[in-house]
Amino acid sequence: MADLETVLQTRLTTFAGLSALVGTRVYPVKLPQVPTMPAVTYQRIDGPRESGIASEHGMAHPRMQVDSWASTYGGAKAVAEQVRQALERWSDATTTPVILDSFIDGDTDLYESEVELCRVSMDFVIWYRE
Repeated sequence: MADLETVLQTRLTTFAGLSALVGTRVYPVKLPQVPTMPAVTYQRIDGPRESGIASEHGMAHPRMQVDSWASTYGGAKAVAEQVRQALERWSDATTTPVILDSFIDGDTDLYESEVELCRVSMDFVIWYRE
């Protein structure tokens, strides 16, 4: 049984528009020590679950942060647009867990001066059935 992060990584690495830009450079939590640009990182920010009075609903809706990295602002924005297209209103009944819906819940543009990279950070809320 796969977890949400595995399903998310598969979605991002197989979405044609995004893979044309980053290939398989989609990493959990952090970039490699010497990264090739552009690239994408993702991490779970929080993980709320739905519950009922007498039983669990088996529904979760974590917030996933997806960061698009590039050496230029335009490059980071181009990658971020493909991430948005891959994940906005995404659903997939063929995966385990089943993805019910996904929506963007905010984004911000950043410059990381220590590594001299531009980053677009987006939060997605992903509803799925556990």
